[in-house]
Amino acid sequence: MAASSSSTDAMAPAWCADNESTDYTIQNLPYGVFSTPGKVPRCGVAIGDNVVDLAALGSAGLLNDVAGLDPKCFAEPTLNAFMGYERPVWQATRARLQQLLTTDESIADFALRDNQALQEQVMVPLSSVSMHLPATIGDYTDFYSSREHATNVGTMFRGKDNALQPNWLHLPVGYHGRASSVYVTGTDVARPSGQLQKDKDDPKQGSVYGACRLLDFELEMAFFVGGRPMKPGEPVTMEDAENHIFGMVVMNDWSARDIQKWEYVPLGPFGAKNFATSISPWVVTLDALEPFRCPTSAGEQSDPVPLEYIRDPSYSSYDIKLEVGIQGSSMDAPSTVTRSNFANLYWNIKQQLVHHSVTGCNMQPGDLLGSGTISGTPQDSFGSMLELCWKGSREVPLEGSDEVRKFLKDGDLVVMTGVCNERPGVPRVGFGAVEGRVLPAGTIGAAPAAVAEASERYANFVLYSYWRSTCSWRVRTALAAKGLLGTTEIRPVNLLQGGHKSDEHAEMNPMKQVPVLEFTDTVTGETIRLTQSMAIMDFLEESYPMGGALLPRDPVARAQAKEYAEMVNSGTQPLQNPSVFKKIEGLGKEEGVGRQFAKEAIEDGLASLEAKYTSRGANGPFMCGQSPSVADICLVPQLYNGRRFGVDLAAVCPALLAVDEACAESEYFKASHPDGQPDADVAEPPKKKAKA
Repeated sequence: MAASSSSTDAMAPAWCADNESTDYTIQNLPYGVFSTPGKVPRCGVAIGDNVVDLAALGSAGLLNDVAGLDPKCFAEPTLNAFMGYERPVWQATRARLQQLLTTDESIADFALRDNQALQEQVMVPLSSVSMHLPATIGDYTDFYSSREHATNVGTMFRGKDNALQPNWLHLPVGYHGRASSVYVTGTDVARPSGQLQKDKDDPKQGSVYGACRLLDFELEMAFFVGGRPMKPGEPVTMEDAENHIFGMVVMNDWSARDIQKWEYVPLGPFGAKNFATSISPWVVTLDALEPFRCPTSAGEQSDPVPLEYIRDPSYSSYDIKLEVGIQGSSMDAPSTVTRSNFANLYWNIKQQLVHHSVTGCNMQPGDLLGSGTISGTPQDSFGSMLELCWKGSREVPLEGSDEVRKFLKDGDLVVMTGVCNERPGVPRVGFGAVEGRVLPAGTIGAAPAAVAEASERYANFVLYSYWRSTCSWRVRTALAAKGLLGTTEIRPVNLLQGGHKSDEHAEMNPMKQVPVLEFTDTVTGETIRLTQSMAIMDFLEESYPMGGALLPRDPVARAQAKEYAEMVNSGTQPLQNPSVFKKIEGLGKEEGVGRQFAKEAIEDGLASLEAKYTSRGANGPFMCGQSPSVADICLVPQLYNGRRFGVDLAAVCPALLAVDEACAESEYFKASHPDGQPDADVAEPPKKKAKA
């Protein structure tokens, strides 16, 4: 039974979460990226005290009926792929999740509720997960869109009569921030250092270097861009804006006020804002927020009326209650210092997106746009310490303690929350918290990774191999280059005894060849088997960017490396295969003729490779420069076999022999050499005597 995508269809509680005791109700269903011990990050949805593992849910086939969706996108360590779908796919996915989670029998599908074994795979306790950035953020922009905040700051620095700059009521003012320093909640923030104005009253006295003394928070929200990537020169229209807003988070845009004071003229903030921006981990969609749509604090935009491109016919906001708490290092709990509301924005998020792209800026899925500091009219709704202490002229008490603040101290924990309170027939929708602690200036630490390396996704490697097999040797070398050979289980397949022809091996590789690389996808639980050495090496190069690169970065050198490899892989190695020359002899030819055919094929192949390689001139000890590549990985076993077949390598390919000598010094090739393999001591059957 199909479920509707309407935001008001599933008001009955979820079977795994009620509508009273949680922010993560069935109305909400926010998206995030999480990990659990021993498993890589993947995509999930919060419901009650659990995370629905969307990768596992997709693997179970329960998302297959969502039109336009490839559920494998949820096995990725970011939401970017899902964000890149059109809004109807987001809505259909949300409807399907409501269908699987609701207690409303008129729309419910209890396939998950009634399957305890599946629940153990899919339902992950929130208390056991680590949260990551929801997306790889390509670009980050911050706006300045609260009239109350802009008026407060302008009054402090320019006086009440000149509080707003002449352009402020005509467009959403913004600046480009730093995407690399956007962190997920729980990331501690070191007090920044930089240039400070030497004399606070006389900028002509110049500056001094020092730690920021006026560290501040900024209460903001932000939204992730979604939908199809926009083309260069293609703006987002007001009509289409909501189709390009994936969802929202709470944001703390940390600010160094004294650094900002010295640097901001004439181009605005720079180092004062680029050191840290913190966001909450769960992305709440516009469909979840729709029942909480409300007027902005301005009510209307009539003086002046915005230009047509940025005029919103349904000018409105969302009733999201926001709070900020500060917990000093000696305090037991945060003290609330401000209560504001997202509706305190003059320019709404649609207008921000439309204006951002009006020049043709090509917005991309995963881009992050910050709202700007959100302040209300009452003093206790101001969204920054700069306003709360009114430029240092008053103290802000921290309730439950004898402490006061003007700006943030080392050890302070800043906690921000956002929630849409329950309405008749609609459960509440919460964003969770974004928090971070202030560390002393000069503290250097690793921030939580935005995403995990894809390499963490795959485990339990097993290589079905024959010690002297050319193709097995290639894969062993590639595994060694990626640092994986030592943890890969080698399972010998004795070609001389026909092990490759067994039913068990033929099931893994119907061509009855080695190698076969077997491993587990830890996200989906699937066992994957790859055959063909070139395909295996491609997989290793794409999935394991660390370690030794198997291909050069330069596109021409990259193509040449593949060219050399294929001259061996396709043009030479198959002709030396015992199955080939044995068939030649099976055609009635004398014994030994097939082997001679193989020898000549190797000579021709290596001579051709030598000619191609030397015609380009060596630019390093290896075939494509200073590091081994797939070209060398294919070459070395081929030269080894040339020796076995009696080829005079010094005469045929002296330049390739020099490459072989360089490879012999590489740890990758030492580790993968046939003589070091567990089945290297398997005796070959005695050779038959040649016919007289």
